[in-house]
Amino acid sequence: MRRLLTWYLPVGLALIAAGVFGYGFHLTFRDDVGTVIADPVAVASVAVPSGPIRTVVLGDSVARGTGDETGEGIGGAIDKELERRAVKHEKHVNLGVNGAKTADLLVQLESPSVRRFVAEANVIVVSIGGNDLFGDVAGRGGERPPDPVAAMNRTEEQVANVIASIRAVNKSARIFYVGLYNPFVASKFGVMVNPAVSEWSARLVRRYSSDANVTIVQTYDVFSHRDRLSADRFHPGAEGYRIIGRRIGESI
Repeated sequence: MRRLLTWYLPVGLALIAAGVFGYGFHLTFRDDVGTVIADPVAVASVAVPSGPIRTVVLGDSVARGTGDETGEGIGGAIDKELERRAVKHEKHVNLGVNGAKTADLLVQLESPSVRRFVAEANVIVVSIGGNDLFGDVAGRGGERPPDPVAAMNRTEEQVANVIASIRAVNKSARIFYVGLYNPFVASKFGVMVNPAVSEWSARLVRRYSSDANVTIVQTYDVFSHRDRLSADRFHPGAEGYRIIGRRIGESI
């Protein structure tokens, strides 16, 4: 995920900022983005997992917990929230890989050992897609970035493939998809990043609003007004991960 928001991202986002800003602004005040649960009505009808909570975390560096000086990451924060609420659970399994793209996760999901962990889980946390959006531009020596809208279209379909692959192994587990945030919110070009982050979240909310077992976990607001980044100024720090994990834990 680290290459998603490097120097080339503002260039790509500038091409679509004008078009999506008004849309993201409208969605914000319509309350389609910025909430923790994709569809409150659907989530209310979801069945509580039976037996102890068994959480598996899949995806990229955010899934891995990179930047958390405590080493806990999202999975550790979920465990702590479940402990606080006295919810019976097993220690989470973290299968996140730094730099992973959707294609990498799809390959990982073909592994028999990974499939076994997924099949035995009743809560699956996924952070993936960030590296797909703009991750290849830097390697082309400053070549003009691809159409960001087309990148979003491709990545959205790949995320759908990931969720479908998980569903092929485990039909009943609750899936929590971790949305994007803007680590450059305080920079001079941060305002250009905001609309694209809002648009990405809105796409996933719309796509899975009718699926009671898929929750889109919003993270943008965690970092929009408070500095909760790690020392690398990109990944969440301990507090950021704790808030994201607590949101998931409170929804289980």
